[in-house]
Amino acid sequence: MNRELNPQLVGNQTQVEKIGQPVDPQKPAQGIMGQAPAQHPAGATAAGRAVPYPPVDIKGLEHQIATMKLALMQMDKRMETVTARLEDLQRTTYARFDRFAQAIQRMEEIQAQREQDTTNKFANVFAKVNERKVTDSKVQELVDRHNTIIRNFENRLLSLQRVISEQEMALHNAQAALEESRLGRR
Repeated sequence: MNRELNPQLVGNQTQVEKIGQPVDPQKPAQGIMGQAPAQHPAGATAAGRAVPYPPVDIKGLEHQIATMKLALMQMDKRMETVTARLEDLQRTTYARFDRFAQAIQRMEEIQAQREQDTTNKFANVFAKVNERKVTDSKVQELVDRHNTIIRNFENRLLSLQRVISEQEMALHNAQAALEESRLGRR
């Protein structure tokens, strides 16, 4: 299936091959839709000059220029709208990033404050534990000393009770001997 371009729309083959090549300003340009400019008789002039294009071609060009201007104006409006949207998006994005940055900074400050509070609480707990250990050791020393004193007192008390029981025995023996000696004398 070979496809061919319509020469009425595109122009003839030589015109298609010339697209993109430099234009000679001395030669008249092609007409609308690739048609050659209309040839006027040698004497056709407008205000004393030769007219390269008939008025119909100029009106067509003016119409094309007007539509191009309208299209450019519409594109300018679209560009302004897109630019405004982009600027608005940039502002909102910047505002969001700024809010996020502030929120992150607040979170970091809160985290640092809580870390400091936790560190202080741990330090206080460790200080209290150490203080409690010191107090417990002092109390244990006092209890040990008290137990030692009580044992010493009990040992002395036992030795005194032995001495007292020995003295009682001696007193009892002395009383018995005294009784015997009283009874023996009689």
